[in-house]
Amino acid sequence: MRSDLSLRPANERDADFLWQLHCAALKPYIQQTWGWDEEFQYRYFQEHFKPQHSHIIRYMGAEIGVLTLEETPLGITLSNIEILPQYQGLGIGTALIREVLERAASRGLPVSLRVLKINPACQLYLRLGFVIVGETDTHYWMRREGAPRTFLPDRWETESCFLHLADERFLDQLTLILSENQEILREMGQLLPPHEQALQALRHSVLPPGGVPWRESLYLIRDLESRDTIGFLAVYFGYPAPDTMYIGSLYLRPVFQGRGFGREIVRHLEAQAKQIGFREARIKVGLKNWRALRFWTACGYSRITRIRGGENGEGKPAAVELQKPLNGDPRGEVKP
Repeated sequence: MRSDLSLRPANERDADFLWQLHCAALKPYIQQTWGWDEEFQYRYFQEHFKPQHSHIIRYMGAEIGVLTLEETPLGITLSNIEILPQYQGLGIGTALIREVLERAASRGLPVSLRVLKINPACQLYLRLGFVIVGETDTHYWMRREGAPRTFLPDRWETESCFLHLADERFLDQLTLILSENQEILREMGQLLPPHEQALQALRHSVLPPGGVPWRESLYLIRDLESRDTIGFLAVYFGYPAPDTMYIGSLYLRPVFQGRGFGREIVRHLEAQAKQIGFREARIKVGLKNWRALRFWTACGYSRITRIRGGENGEGKPAAVELQKPLNGDPRGEVKP
């Protein structure tokens, strides 16, 4: 760290300083985004004040900001960095973030953060190598990747089926599954022939913004007894938030639908994801796909996080993104 900078652990006695700091550093951006309700903001600050992950930034002996980091097995989250306006522009934030990135890189960990879209700090994060990996109406999720890692085993079992990673050797099986689900795929705007759709899936050609292939796993689903091909599952780990598991696809052949395979697979998938630190799961479902909507809501995916396409001008069939907390604690988009 620079010789003129130091950090000390924050504590309960810092509450008044951190509230004034928050107002000075972020009030202009919050006000432009939602308007500033002093009573609400102060109540929200008090309810969420947890100093255990925070450090007070000291510059030449003066206390001028706060740095909040949370580390989990999934990586490091830069939850907050605020600096008093009169000390901004001196390279203090850049120096601190670079140190975090160097420490994370030495351990192969990604660093993630969430930032208001109108905050000029977005440009700093981009210069430091972060990329946008997700967004809401008001915020960007950004990440600088760590070393590639495996989230789930190459092969895992449920009570009645097993799943194994698929590659291009299994092109015929994926083509068969997709060809038997063409009605649903057409409703979702998938107009490519089944063979090309299967190739796209196997080559990880369609990823989230800023996505990397190693975060996506594509599994072929097969019956434990007969070894018949039942369907396939595609999962992306870390979109849009670092602790979100995104179920990209779960297709079963019609002959195997309605027999409990889907719920069984989802239950085992969620249990494994929760065990390695994921806090929520999401799925995108076409609004015209009533059977899928019933299935996913019955599995607990009951909170709508986004509606895409249709009348909102994206030029795609309408779809709804559904969310399920994996730790029993639903997360919502609330004002900071």
